Amino acid sequence: MKKIDTAIILAAGFGTRLKHLTNDIPKALVEFKGKPMIENVIGKLESYGIKNIFINTHHHHQKMDEYFKHRNSSSNIQLLYEKEILGTGGAIKNAEKFLSGTNDFLIYNTDVDSEINLYDFEDYHFMKKSIATLAVQDRKTSRYLLCDSGGVLLGRIENEKDIIYKNHSEPIESIAHKAFCGIHILNNTVFNSMPPEGYFEIISVYINMLKKGLNIYTFDISEVFWKDLGIPENL
Repeated sequence: MKKIDTAIILAAGFGTRLKHLTNDIPKALVEFKGKPMIENVIGKLESYGIKNIFINTHHHHQKMDEYFKHRNSSSNIQLLYEKEILGTGGAIKNAEKFLSGTNDFLIYNTDVDSEINLYDFEDYHFMKKSIATLAVQDRKTSRYLLCDSGGVLLGRIENEKDIIYKNHSEPIESIAHKAFCGIHILNNTVFNSMPPEGYFEIISVYINMLKKGLNIYTFDISEVFWKDLGIPENL
């Protein structure tokens, strides 16, 4: 039975890698497949059964206000303006007050195009009874996450070294290096591990959770199509 009906689309960034396209509009409104990039995510979320969508805004937020003012939707869409950009973690924390009564919710980057099966992702999250579940894959990145053969997040690469933060009583047989895909499911207890306000990144929160002995899981989508739309050649 489907349990998640709420999602946050992270869309406040400056679109630095698409600077020639984002000088006058936010990244979320850059054209992809003949329509604004964010429509690609909204369509996927609505087809999955999401009823409530929150979208954080900052860069050229007035353009987002104008766009959604005239847009009809089958879901309830609410824009959350950030006067000062808050980072991925701060943006999620900023949405907490709107998530009263919501136990688990989906986070999706606006610049991600993927064929991830969100039903399987949700099932895995609840099977693991996870506080946070991150979609990952085999892909080159400068910011590898480390996980064991069971998908448990262990740490990350820092200064080109594997740093394990998760306490483990038994030797780790193998460590997999995975790239985060900008899609995750969170339980609302994650807010207990966040700073009260301000700018911070969500991966740093996950690392601090590992240090406290909390379990975070990864969901491998290496065999699934995934593309970063923040790169001009991928549009």
